[in-house]
Amino acid sequence: MGFQRIFGDSLSSITGGDQVLQPYAVGQSAASLGLVSGTTYTLGLEYTDNSDFQASARFEHRDSDDGNNTVVTASAAGKLSSALTTLARIEHANFANQTITARLNSSTSARLGLAYRNPHSDKFNGLLSYEYAINPSSTPDSLLVGAGSDEIQEHTLAVEGIYAPSWRWEFYGKYALRATNADLDSLGVSSTNAIHLGQFRATHRFAYRWDVTGEVRYITQPETNYDEVGFALEAGYYMTPELRLGLGYSFGSINDRSLGGSGFRSDDGPYIGVTFKVNELWNQFGLQEVAPPQQEESLIEADNSSPPGEPVSRSPVSSGDSTQVTQPTDGGEE
Repeated sequence: MGFQRIFGDSLSSITGGDQVLQPYAVGQSAASLGLVSGTTYTLGLEYTDNSDFQASARFEHRDSDDGNNTVVTASAAGKLSSALTTLARIEHANFANQTITARLNSSTSARLGLAYRNPHSDKFNGLLSYEYAINPSSTPDSLLVGAGSDEIQEHTLAVEGIYAPSWRWEFYGKYALRATNADLDSLGVSSTNAIHLGQFRATHRFAYRWDVTGEVRYITQPETNYDEVGFALEAGYYMTPELRLGLGYSFGSINDRSLGGSGFRSDDGPYIGVTFKVNELWNQFGLQEVAPPQQEESLIEADNSSPPGEPVSRSPVSSGDSTQVTQPTDGGEE
């Protein structure tokens, strides 16, 4: 739980000029942004008691003379099995800006991911993700008038996987689809479009320190007759098992009716790349040991079994008020 109160407006003179209330600031002019009085309330919850499931939620509300805004986030992650892990997250926030009195549209995003990795075999790894967003980026129609009632919805679905049958070969593939629906009431325009992305890469390690990679990418937007295809060939050298230097050549083409004429253009050129694993280069960064199981309350149970070395007769013999137990003789008689 948190509480914060700012008393008075912080609009002082600094070496770069006077701090003023403004809806946006670019670059070094951010120093001229001033604080306004307000109160912030925060409440957060987090569950981490289970190594196979964790969840958290947070609520934050700010109340000031310049406007109110609320931010709500919630997330959960867990293991469905030893090889399947899932992650979900949702965020919602309404408008927050200085000097804009009209409401900006609220923004909401929800993400869901499913990862597959067999702990006993690393030949195949897969990832499936989905994201739904409303107004992922809100731009007011006028910084002086307001925001209007525009709404943009986006659906993004992506699936990718890596298959390595041996240490010499690795294959990677990905497909993603983004569908967007925009209702721009302020302009009287409604638009729907979809973008497709396909990618495939193959790597062959023909020597201990050398490999060669080929890759192709394809992007298309059917509503606008836009197509883009790219190819790349690359040779890599491993200076260490975790540090790789690459030299490649990329080429491709774009077909777009808005380019005029044939609507076709192409471009190519060389490139260099560096890939490394930070966990091995920087003193095993990211390889912290898994926390041991948390302590639990002890449970003590009474032991009612007979102590060892004291055989007991199957049939006790009663004599008077006491009970006598006879021991077996060498002949086995009782």
